[in-house]
Amino acid sequence: MLTNNQKQTPIYFDAEIVDERIQSVDGEQYDSEQVQQAISETDSSITIIRGISQGAFLAGFQITSTQYLYLAGSVGLFPAVIAGLPVGASFAATLCYLRFHNSIIPQISNRQKFGIGVIRSATLAASSWKLTGDAQDMDKIARNSFSTVTEQVKVYEGIEKPKETNYGLFLGLAVVVSVVLFFYWRKK
Repeated sequence: MLTNNQKQTPIYFDAEIVDERIQSVDGEQYDSEQVQQAISETDSSITIIRGISQGAFLAGFQITSTQYLYLAGSVGLFPAVIAGLPVGASFAATLCYLRFHNSIIPQISNRQKFGIGVIRSATLAASSWKLTGDAQDMDKIARNSFSTVTEQVKVYEGIEKPKETNYGLFLGLAVVVSVVLFFYWRKK
């Protein structure tokens, strides 16, 4: 900190400005380049926000559609397929940023959008995995409760369990005999 009686000695730097440009840049062109750089940074921020909002919308679509199917009474594979559709669409859109230029290893054309696509696909895959797991649990509960209710009704109504028979054996034997007879009669 300087007091009123002290003078600050100037500091001189010996520096050389190295520029690889062949042409000189005037002030107006420099300002234009600064504005373009600020716009591109703003565009990248907007792209990130757009990617997050797309992921949120697709996850909402995924959850809403599968929950609606569950409320409608649909169980099994159909809700799982509906939950997987946004994952497949997001994965396909992410793969669009890969380019193969005479090489086996792909090059990424837009790293920022590719990263957003990977994050969006991973988020949707995790949500789909959770929804599919819930569907399997509900299917398991429904199957177990159906058999439990069936057993309770049989006990209440006094229906006895069917005796085990050799029906399968007789059926298999009948099929084998009919095939043998078919070939025998065909030769004649």
